[in-house]
Amino acid sequence: MSTQAIAVASAKSFGDFVIAHSVLHRIENRAKSRVRLIACSHLRDLNSILPDGVRVTLVDSGEDRVPAVFDVKKCGMSAAVQSALSLRRRFQHIERYDHETLAFDVLGVRERFIAGRWPVIAPRTKGRNIYETYSQFLAEQEIRTAPMASMNTATARSVGIFPESRLVAKRLTAGTLSVILDCIARAGLDAKMFILSGDPAPPRDHPCIVNIPRNFESLADAIRRVDCVISADSLPAHLAEYLARPVFVASPAPNEYWLPLGCFTNKYWGIVAEEAILSASLDRFLDESKAA
Repeated sequence: MSTQAIAVASAKSFGDFVIAHSVLHRIENRAKSRVRLIACSHLRDLNSILPDGVRVTLVDSGEDRVPAVFDVKKCGMSAAVQSALSLRRRFQHIERYDHETLAFDVLGVRERFIAGRWPVIAPRTKGRNIYETYSQFLAEQEIRTAPMASMNTATARSVGIFPESRLVAKRLTAGTLSVILDCIARAGLDAKMFILSGDPAPPRDHPCIVNIPRNFESLADAIRRVDCVISADSLPAHLAEYLARPVFVASPAPNEYWLPLGCFTNKYWGIVAEEAILSASLDRFLDESKAA
């Protein structure tokens, strides 16, 4: 039996961190001592609201956002170079346990540079979905993961809509929101559209808008207040699935690899430009959520 210890590195977006945390949370108990999650400090507040059961080592990246080395287009090359040098130095000061190897979901030039003297590995094969890729990778290290926890089994009565995304192209438009609200009305469910403080208001005034503070605790509380979730392709979708809520993702383009596992498995997603298909897929999602 393998005894290699794995330190999974998460230095990028909030959604990536929730994915890694969710998978590691499902590791069988006898292997938990062999795996930890190394995360940059901009993920500290998010980590604090996630379920217990994952060993997390937080590294002060010197940045209060996604490190510039992983956001070159927005931050520029000069900032990215400084970010890479800083992360490399900080990763060298992390205490390394015996036989521990640093693991990235993708191993490119940036990751190899940041790892420095650490031995590094990454998935050898890419699954159909990021959750599959992680599970297959851990299985290769003789670390088994349990299936995703069962979704909320209460009959759905309320639907939470999360229209915003860090990426402007993924934000739900007025047209898409109208399709979503029509589907929810047909299903006879109560709609709540959650808008975080600082996010742009929806293009039209909707009576179901609920304004919430811009923090992870408020976001998690909002998800727990509803029975199922419809989201842009962003953090709330992955967080909702982690919190055992059925999720539907409305996306500007096919993106099955990065969907929450339940969305991928059950085809609970649709393209916003294909309104008729999106509407039919939403109807199925809502009907199946009601029947749970």
